[in-house]
Amino acid sequence: MTAAADRETLLVLSGDGPPPKAFDAPRAAGALTIVRQTELDDSRLVAARGLITTMHLDQVDFARRSIALETFFDRGGRLAFMGHLARPFLPELAPFVPLGAGRRADFALVALDEHAVFEGIDRARLETRRGVAGFYGRGHSPPPPGGHALTGVGPRAAPIDWAWERPAGGALLMHAGNDLWTVCDESSVNVALAERIVAWCAGATAIWS
Repeated sequence: MTAAADRETLLVLSGDGPPPKAFDAPRAAGALTIVRQTELDDSRLVAARGLITTMHLDQVDFARRSIALETFFDRGGRLAFMGHLARPFLPELAPFVPLGAGRRADFALVALDEHAVFEGIDRARLETRRGVAGFYGRGHSPPPPGGHALTGVGPRAAPIDWAWERPAGGALLMHAGNDLWTVCDESSVNVALAERIVAWCAGATAIWS
């Protein structure tokens, strides 16, 4: 087993609630470790193979860890980021840009490219939850140069999902909305999304495809 394969993939929880059930299988298999953000020290962050953060991330704390995060990426780490980026933690990143009026058409989703996380999942199935549109996301975080758009939202297909291979090392998968493993009414789809995110963070699938 390579050194990279020995490194942890961490799901960083920023609250006191239980871990999402969508991650039960990779946790049981030892492919994912849960860590509370308040207990995550920089040495463990730097040593991780992959990180998954939630929409409840304490971004003030995360931005303060920018040096540790750059080292994490330099070592080839992959981060799956959920939510509205308000405090960019790398100089190449830009803050969240909200949608306009919020009409139904503004929440339409379109696949801009294929990706292992979304393979076989019609993005239109993710547009509503319990009949309500906009749960998937209500804006986007502009990708940095070289970012690869995956899903567009609204009439202009703003890139709500994108993947980026950082020139100095590592990669970022951005979803500028609610946690991907909560966006569908079908639990099997939520589980599939969670498990594929874990695989991507562990380096088992391509940065984009």
